[in-house]
Amino acid sequence: MTAVREGVLRFTRSSLFSHLVVLLALLASLNTVRAVRVRSTTQDLAFEVNREEVCMYSVGLDSNEGAALHYRVLRGGDDFDVYIRSPRNKTVYVSYAGEHELEDRVYFTKHLHGEYSYCIDNSQYSGSRKTVQMSIGVTSLKRWKDRIDPLTKSMLRTDSVMLGLHDDQIIFRLRERDLRDMIEESKKLLFLSGAAETAVIVILSFLYVILIKHLFSRTGTRAVA
Repeated sequence: MTAVREGVLRFTRSSLFSHLVVLLALLASLNTVRAVRVRSTTQDLAFEVNREEVCMYSVGLDSNEGAALHYRVLRGGDDFDVYIRSPRNKTVYVSYAGEHELEDRVYFTKHLHGEYSYCIDNSQYSGSRKTVQMSIGVTSLKRWKDRIDPLTKSMLRTDSVMLGLHDDQIIFRLRERDLRDMIEESKKLLFLSGAAETAVIVILSFLYVILIKHLFSRTGTRAVA
C-alpha cells in the first residue's frame, strides 16, 4: 500500500513537473514570437569605394516603415557625399563632405513601397580609396499607427496654430511699419510747416521794418520841406 502511494505521489509530481515544463515552453515560444515581431531587419556590409558611387539597397514589405542608416569609415577620410534616394529616384537625405564625421546615423520613414538606395559618392573630391561599413535597419510602423495618428493630428493642429500666429505677427509688423512711416512723415510735415511759418514771419517782419523805415523817411522829408 505504501509503495502504491509512493508511486501515485511520484506520478503526480512528475505530471505536474511535465505540465509546468510545457507551460514554460509555451510562454517562451510566445515571448519568442513577440520578439521576432518587434525585432527589425538589419543588413551589415563593409565595402571599398574608389572614385565612384557605391550603393546598398533595401526593399520593405510596407509603405510606412522606419529606416535607419549607420555608416562608419574604417579607412580613408570623410571627403565623400552620402545619399538616400527613394524608389522614384528622389533624394530623401543628403550629406555633403564637411557636413558629417567619419561615423554617423540617419533615421527616416519610408513613405513609398519599393527599393531605397543608400549611396556613398566618392567621385567629387580627392577620390582616395575608402573602406566603409554600412548598416541598414528596417522596422514596420504599422503597430504604432494608432499611436502615431493622434500625435500627427496634434502636430498638424499645433502647426496650423503656429502658422496663424506667424501670420498675425507679420500683419502686426506691417501695421507697425505703416504707423512708423506715418509718424516719420508727420514729423517731416511738422518740421517743414514750422520752418515755413518761421520763414514767413521773418519775411513779414523784415517787410514791416522796411515799410516803417520808408514811412518815417517820407515823414522826415515832408517836415524839412
